[in-house]
Amino acid sequence: MPHNRGVVPRPRATPDRLIWLVSALLAAAGASLWWYAPQLPHLEPRLWWPVVAALFAITTVSAVHLPFGRDNHSLTLSQAPVVLGLFLLTTDDFVLAGLVGLGFVQLVVRRNPPIKLAFNMASAFAQLPVAALVFVGTTSLLGEPASNFSPATWLAALAATLTADVVANVALFVIISLRLGSWNLAELARTLGTAAIGTVVVTDLALVTVLLMRDEPGALALLAVLAVLSFLLYRGYHVQRLRYSRLELLYQFTRSVDRALASESVMETVRAEACELLRARSASVVLCQPNAVAWWSAACQGKSVLLARGGESPEHDLLRAEGRADGLAAPLRDGGEITGVFLVSGRLDDMSTFDRDDLKLFEALAGHASVALTNSGLVARVRAAAQETEHLSLHDPLTGLPNRLHFQQRLEKRLLTDGSAAVLLMDVDRFKEVNDTLGHDVGDRLLREVGRRLRQVERGETVVARLGGDEFAVLLGGDDVHIEGMVARITRDMSRPFDLGEVTLDVMASIGIASTPRDGSSAALLLRRAEVAMYDAKRGLTGVARYAADRDPYSSRRLSLIGDLARAVEESTLELHYQPQADPGSGQVTGVEALLRWNHPLWGNVPPDEFIPLAEHTGLIKPLTRFVLETAVRQCVAWRDAGTPVLMAVNISMRNLLEPELADTVARMLVQAGLPAGLLKLEVTESAIVSDPERAVHALDRLVDLGLLVSVDDFGTGYSSLTRLRSLPVHEVKIDRSFVRHLAERADDRAIVRAVIGLGHDLGLRVVAEGVEDEASWRLLESFECDLVQGYFLARPMPAEAMTAWLAEHFAAYATRLRSEAIEPVGETALGATGAGSPPDVRHIRRV
Repeated sequence: MPHNRGVVPRPRATPDRLIWLVSALLAAAGASLWWYAPQLPHLEPRLWWPVVAALFAITTVSAVHLPFGRDNHSLTLSQAPVVLGLFLLTTDDFVLAGLVGLGFVQLVVRRNPPIKLAFNMASAFAQLPVAALVFVGTTSLLGEPASNFSPATWLAALAATLTADVVANVALFVIISLRLGSWNLAELARTLGTAAIGTVVVTDLALVTVLLMRDEPGALALLAVLAVLSFLLYRGYHVQRLRYSRLELLYQFTRSVDRALASESVMETVRAEACELLRARSASVVLCQPNAVAWWSAACQGKSVLLARGGESPEHDLLRAEGRADGLAAPLRDGGEITGVFLVSGRLDDMSTFDRDDLKLFEALAGHASVALTNSGLVARVRAAAQETEHLSLHDPLTGLPNRLHFQQRLEKRLLTDGSAAVLLMDVDRFKEVNDTLGHDVGDRLLREVGRRLRQVERGETVVARLGGDEFAVLLGGDDVHIEGMVARITRDMSRPFDLGEVTLDVMASIGIASTPRDGSSAALLLRRAEVAMYDAKRGLTGVARYAADRDPYSSRRLSLIGDLARAVEESTLELHYQPQADPGSGQVTGVEALLRWNHPLWGNVPPDEFIPLAEHTGLIKPLTRFVLETAVRQCVAWRDAGTPVLMAVNISMRNLLEPELADTVARMLVQAGLPAGLLKLEVTESAIVSDPERAVHALDRLVDLGLLVSVDDFGTGYSSLTRLRSLPVHEVKIDRSFVRHLAERADDRAIVRAVIGLGHDLGLRVVAEGVEDEASWRLLESFECDLVQGYFLARPMPAEAMTAWLAEHFAAYATRLRSEAIEPVGETALGATGAGSPPDVRHIRRV
């Protein structure tokens, strides 16, 4: 191969499919030739084919690898079992012995990967039938029976082994050429010539072996001694030649590096020459890092590293993670100080690996490289650049604060040494609006000022960092007093206006807190849980929140519930409970609300506030809502048929509301069940409607066109207004329980509820109050002329069977009361008798 200097050639990435294709073609050719190959003469004494298979394995393993430049050529005795097989085995046994012997070496000894195993076995499969065909064909051309052992059959055996070698080398040449992207036919010719010499020698030796086996078997011992001595002498010669060549290569390395000092290309020359001398794929110089974990770490302590191919150790695992099978590492020194590590990895050929002699040569190279790099001043420049790079890699360029990586390292160190730590994660509220409205330059100035104020809280072991975007973090001790004091100070500092030159901004921040040991003991877990708490603070508009497992969407409980919820939906193991709604004036029950319940086999009763968001997050909300609607509609029909007709209210999410097929699905359910649309009411939360009013109006219009009623649930907890709701196709507003629960004690709640009821009536909306838990609240709502009430004072949610009995008892009691009070019904509706009279005895109708 041409001798290149300066630039280390890189093999081109060859698609595996090409190698598999070549292997398949070779295997197909071998199978065809085997099918048509005539039977070999198998002279006496015949050999047992496993013996020849063992010879194939032994001779393949005992190869001598000869390095030529960056290549490695192998001299083997594998032609010997080929010759023995041609004379002493049948064709089938000959092919079988070769495949078994070579396969054992590939699978057990060398443990080659599948693609390499396939190519080597396919190549052998092609060579063996070719050798048999050429042997029989040549004897036929020479007019000599193949069963004779004569000079003519000797020549045929030589032709067979030479042809098999040509097939092997051409196949290997194809693969190498595909990798390199060039077809060097001159190199192929040189390789075939070199291989032919070895083949002739080994074939002659094998023919002598066959001759002795036929005529004088005892003389095989003399031949074996001669063969072993010759082999050992040649290997010794090879070792001495290799040592001499290494001295010459070391001299060339020194001379090349000296020349490179003038051109300031020392680093490139050192790397290129090291790859050339050691036949390695890559070479590099690295600086020692504190606590670095790498396969070459021992070199930073002054110990050279040799990792041969096939070894098993943690260092080998780290090396293989870099895509290399073997490697060498040696320290670089400046005087007595270790300044870095010199590395080479990846022997170019697969036949050999780095050994002790390579390590000695490499240590000598590292010594010369140390002097050259020191004289060039490159080490100092690299070290300065590395320090600057390290600082940049650990600090935020905008604020100068430590970045996420640096913060995590400090947190991990704190946990290892102290074990007590707290993480405050802070997010600037509505920062995106600042960027979008005032521009990114103003946003950057705001972040710099936030960083400056946070830096003022640093004391002792406190660490302030910018994690990215508008997220900042503070690391401090884990005691509650320290945490509360720090939170108070940060909140106070953030509440002061930010003067940014041409604009002054009032900024709020949300802070999440996670501390050891209750919230976790690892850096990653504390950071994640502080982030969960921060978003919890943002959603709740509280400004500050501690981590709470029940609000963590990534807790083990939630992950378990996600899988179980999918099964519960599929198996319909969820259950609907129902809670009645009544007119506070007459006490008549006119409707019920369907409430989904899940009794988990492990966690018990899981509240809807926990599993409904999971359903929305995982896409289960659609089949879940379908189950609720179908069940509620069937139950409503059953109650109407039983003489206790009520209006059925079902909650749907914003995701359900915006499904294009929702109206069609509901219409189909109503038709199939035979339920009038006027008996079904869909409740949508206030925040869901106002989050996308335009699409919500379109979806609600389609539902209303079917004849359904629409109610706005949890009214008062969002950011809407009654004026905005006036433009929506809704029939009812439902006052949130937070305003009703303490109605009798809080004057401000009474004012809000009275105002909502009055304005709702002015806009033609029916008003429902939920969360009525005592008689005083009931009487107040009656006096406010609230249309319907719902809550524990009337009845708790109950399963369908219990609700059926409750409705039957209530309807009967209500009818009896009307008769006893001699109140004539004013009219009949689909919901039953309605009438007027004195306020009901609510204690009588209440069923808990």
